[in-house]
Amino acid sequence: MPQSIYLDNLAYAYLGVLGAFAVALLLQLRPTNRVHIGLWLIASFSTAVGVLFYLNVARISFENFTILGPLASITGGFLRFFAFSYRRHTFHKSRLARACMWSSLAAIPFIAVPALSPYRLLIGSSIGTLLAAACFFAILHNPIWKSRARAPVAASLIALGITCVAFAARAATAYPFTADQTFIGQSELQKRGLESVVLMTFFMQLAFTAMIVDVRAREDARSDRISIRIVQRNKRLRKRAQETANVARARLDLVQLLTHEVRQPITNAQASLQSISQKLRSKNSPNNASFALKSAQSSLDHITLSLSNIIVASTILSDERKWAADEVDAYSALKMSILDFDKENQDRIKIMFTENAIYIESVSILLRLVLQNIIEFTIKFSEPNSDIDAHLKIDFDREMVVFDIGFLPADTHPLNQDIFERRPSSDTEPSGISSLGLFVVRQIARELGGEVRLLDTAPGRQNFHLALPC
Repeated sequence: MPQSIYLDNLAYAYLGVLGAFAVALLLQLRPTNRVHIGLWLIASFSTAVGVLFYLNVARISFENFTILGPLASITGGFLRFFAFSYRRHTFHKSRLARACMWSSLAAIPFIAVPALSPYRLLIGSSIGTLLAAACFFAILHNPIWKSRARAPVAASLIALGITCVAFAARAATAYPFTADQTFIGQSELQKRGLESVVLMTFFMQLAFTAMIVDVRAREDARSDRISIRIVQRNKRLRKRAQETANVARARLDLVQLLTHEVRQPITNAQASLQSISQKLRSKNSPNNASFALKSAQSSLDHITLSLSNIIVASTILSDERKWAADEVDAYSALKMSILDFDKENQDRIKIMFTENAIYIESVSILLRLVLQNIIEFTIKFSEPNSDIDAHLKIDFDREMVVFDIGFLPADTHPLNQDIFERRPSSDTEPSGISSLGLFVVRQIARELGGEVRLLDTAPGRQNFHLALPC
């Protein structure tokens, strides 16, 4: 193969490498890396112009091209240094990198001195060595490369280290040490030098492209993580907003229910007091005094129980529970709850208890409130003057203490489990049944680790089944 054709093929291979990787870098272009890629592409273009000048020197030996060729290649080296040094709107300041860069910049004027024209290969190779060292330290100290893309960065450092050694070796084999005065020529050293440049260019372009690809991949992964976090945060915010809305709605329902629960007993108490006043003003007031006292006591009991339910319901909904459990005598709690009612209703309740003593781990005030509510609703729903059975026993299989309070419903339509649901009540509600008391019963049973149900037992009878752990 003729020597000129061989040199042309090497030069075209070099230009082909520059062009191929330029296209690859353009495909990776984005706002965060446009400065790096822009500087690198201009550097590749400048180096390509320098190679064309060298080819002209080799073929037509035009004197001015021996100056323009090295200058174009050196300009490409400086631009690569700036591409490696750039970091977010500024250039990283590395003392070693800047020292090598300024040293190479100070040596450039010597290329244009006519008296030093035989030494241009020596001067250009020395400048190339300093620029390769400057690029090496720029990559090594720039945080944007040091914290990312470790494998491509390592490859770039190795390629720059070899390039630095190759330029130093070329400077050691230039004039006056040998007869070579230009980088491209017909001698074996010149051909090996051009071959090494093509090879090093390929590895440098590959390493830089890999660095850009890796940094972009990490940025994409980071953007994906941020997007996922934003989506998750939005979900949490929507969930929190929904929970807040639910709590607000629950509190509004509670306020409406509490308004009814407080107003109704007070209204009844007012009516009772008016009735008492009328009866006391009647001629046979001594006979009506007992009835008046009984009515007043019943009204006060209803108000007290309603206020107790309000306090407990508010505590449950606010999640501020500070209840201390202790050992409670189940029979005594049931007996005390029955004594809170008038004598007529006390006589209707028949306690069935065969054990010596039953103690449960509970909160005595809450247990008594539960039993009071159950008994009150049992009296309310049962047939007037009918017996109410209160069974107290131990379920050994489930390790539960069971309160079974049975009654004969006054309504032909039996009650169901919906009576334990919390729902707003109004004065005009057809059933007249407020859900707060039984809602409190269910919530306290759950808080104590038990359950409450309304069961159908014998034909025509129902009972409240309260089970609490021993």
